[in-house]
Amino acid sequence: MNAAATAHATPFSLHDFLNWEADQPLRHEFIEGEAFARTGGTDVHNLITGNAYLALREYAKGKPCRVFMADMKLAVEAADACFYPDIFLTCTPGDAASALVKHDAQLIIEVLSPSTEAYDRGKKFGHYRLIDTLAAYVLIAQDEYRIEAFVRTQDNHWTLYEASGLESVLALPLPDDHLDLALAQIYQDIPLPPIAAIPTGAPA
Repeated sequence: MNAAATAHATPFSLHDFLNWEADQPLRHEFIEGEAFARTGGTDVHNLITGNAYLALREYAKGKPCRVFMADMKLAVEAADACFYPDIFLTCTPGDAASALVKHDAQLIIEVLSPSTEAYDRGKKFGHYRLIDTLAAYVLIAQDEYRIEAFVRTQDNHWTLYEASGLESVLALPLPDDHLDLALAQIYQDIPLPPIAAIPTGAPA
C-alpha cells in the first residue's frame, strides 16, 4: 500500500470515516482521526499481489473463508483505524454478512514498498496485532525473492517464519490447517535476481 498526504485534516470517528469515504472517488485509509488517500503501486507490486491472491484463493477452497484484494476495507476498532490490505483472508460469519467493510481477518498479506516498508513492519503491524482473529501477517519483498511471516502462538506471541529463493516453500501453521506459499508461484513472471534459499523459522 502507498499513501499520500492527509486528505481529511479534521479528526473524526471511525464511524464518520466509513460514511464519508463511501462517497469519495478515491480510496482512503484511516488512522486515529485522519484519512489518507491511497496511491497506486508498481507493476511488480501488482503482479506479486495477484499471484499471492491466487495462492490464497486455492487455500480457501472448501473452507468457510473469503479472500479480498486491495479494494476491501478492514476496520481495526481497537486501533481506531481502517486499512486496505493488499490481500487478506477472513472466515467469520459476521464478515461474510458485511458487504462494505470487514473486521475479522485471519491472515493479512502486504507487499513491501520502499516508501512504506518501515510502517508495514512497525506501526501498521502493531495495529493489525489488535485484531483478535489474526493468526498470521505476511510480508512479501519486491526487490528479492523473500517472504517473511509472523504467526501468532497460543500464548499470544509471534513467531517469525521466512523463506528465500525460488526453490523455497514457506509453510505456515494456521487455525485447523496450514498454508504453503511456494515462492516460485508468488514470484511467477517477476524477473528478480535469485538469492540463496533459507527455508527456516525462528522465534520473533
